[in-house]
Amino acid sequence: MSLLLDYAREILQGLGTTLSLFVISLAIGFVLASAVAAFQIRFPGIMARSVWSLMFCIRGVPLLLILYVVYYGFPLLSFIRESFLWSLFASPYWCAIICLAFVEMAFTSEIIRGAYNQTPKEQVEAAKSLGLSGFQTFRVAILPAMLRNGFPPYTTEVILLCKSTALAFTITVMDIMGYANEIRARTLDIYHPLLIAGGIYICIVVFTRLILSTLFNLVAVGGTEAEDRA
Repeated sequence: MSLLLDYAREILQGLGTTLSLFVISLAIGFVLASAVAAFQIRFPGIMARSVWSLMFCIRGVPLLLILYVVYYGFPLLSFIRESFLWSLFASPYWCAIICLAFVEMAFTSEIIRGAYNQTPKEQVEAAKSLGLSGFQTFRVAILPAMLRNGFPPYTTEVILLCKSTALAFTITVMDIMGYANEIRARTLDIYHPLLIAGGIYICIVVFTRLILSTLFNLVAVGGTEAEDRA
């Protein structure tokens, strides 16, 4: 038991790194995804299809491949080495965040765009007939519908992002998986460190799910009250 506690204490040294990878890449990815989805909605046609094709390519490539290309390949480019970008791409931590954020952007933008397109047109037309402005129509008629339609797939995507942070150890980032793998290599004990790491990830996922559910309930209630007032 004392050995397992020692393993747990050592592995928990990477908890802060894992959480920061998760939270920062999630925030950056959501902002970028919102901008990409808004662009596709605002400019339909060939421009939207071009952006969709780019996002499809990002979604279709394994995250591990993207990590390797960015971490091992980008520093070889002279314009990166000779610019301010070198401070980012020379750091495995920031390379991991950049890759995670861009993959998150590709998936979340499709979720946002799909949730928008699923909003009933009659609901939007009814809001406009009441004389509501464009922002009021979005807040009262479109946003609540987008939340209802987009919350389940977005929750799944957030959980997938949380688990994807475990790949960061492949480019020498010492997160939860990095410390677990170090223990495994040092002691040749395969199961115990990996099981402890798996338990920590499960706790993070459960806690994340609770936070998302709470936020959704708060926003949904707020949207319902706004809709009733309108």
